[in-house]
Amino acid sequence: MAPSVVVDKFGGSVLRRPPDIAAAVEVVAEQRRSGLAPVVVVSAFEGVTDTILSSAAVLLPDEGRALREPGHEAGSGMARETDRALATGEALSAALFALGLQARGIPARSFSGAEAGIRTAAAHLGAEVRRVYSRPLRAALADDLVPVVAGFQGIGSHGELTTLGRGGTDLSAVVLAVALRAERCELFKDVGGVMEADPHLVPGARFLPVVDALQLELLAELGAEVVHPVAVRRARRGRLQLLVRALDNDGPQTLVRPVLPRHAEAGVLMLAVDRKERVARLSLVGPAGLMPEILPLPASGEGSFDEGGLRVVWAEVPLASAAAAARAVHAGLMSSP
Repeated sequence: MAPSVVVDKFGGSVLRRPPDIAAAVEVVAEQRRSGLAPVVVVSAFEGVTDTILSSAAVLLPDEGRALREPGHEAGSGMARETDRALATGEALSAALFALGLQARGIPARSFSGAEAGIRTAAAHLGAEVRRVYSRPLRAALADDLVPVVAGFQGIGSHGELTTLGRGGTDLSAVVLAVALRAERCELFKDVGGVMEADPHLVPGARFLPVVDALQLELLAELGAEVVHPVAVRRARRGRLQLLVRALDNDGPQTLVRPVLPRHAEAGVLMLAVDRKERVARLSLVGPAGLMPEILPLPASGEGSFDEGGLRVVWAEVPLASAAAAARAVHAGLMSSP
């Protein structure tokens, strides 16, 4: 019987510098010892993507502002070259990670997104993933290799390298896990699991042991920088179990279940804060039976909507009041055990 596949995504927040790969390699080695077949997906080292964009900005008349917007046509020469520059960060991480595994006696091979079978639309700087051909990675697993895939990238239908946009390594890991029918996909973050609110705004925010994929997807779409919303959507539709965790086994972990529980009163409340130029929109997301009609805030605008058994209640406040408003919502509606 073939061992169960687990896809591990290591983001830039846990790969701050090359020595950090050693700790991540140990996680993969432990999975191998336990009888699993790991597939690794890596981001660039922390800050590398921003450095590449800054380098490109020096060369462009508008300081690269146009290239910071997602979704450029396939014929854009500057977007093509920017994609090729950006992809080098993940390629470097993948090659070094594979070297780290080999140095421990674990057979491994690095793959670009294209070599791993990720096919996208003919676009640059935020291309949509259209399909995944899993044969190359299945063949590597059959040869007892650990595939190490450069995240955030694929190949477009026009035959050119493409990138998937900010947070695209989450998406790479999820689409590969779904295609490989993995047992689960583990997303490694510096802080560990998912919190009920942004701890920079709400110091009392707690880690959540379990959240629902639809709730996390809505939260991400509403401004919370937790997991790529499209990645969560793909996981939910593929019935893939996600685990958001730290490198340390004793650190906080959050299981993201793909299916909502049957009981409307089951679940937790989560808060997203989307800060714009002058206003901040606070959105509370949770099971409809647990949600208030309005947020207890003096707001310039407010509203609510329901989706899939969940309710979103939102309010807009001045940007300067965002932190105080978030703490008030947490204290009034979310702080009870």
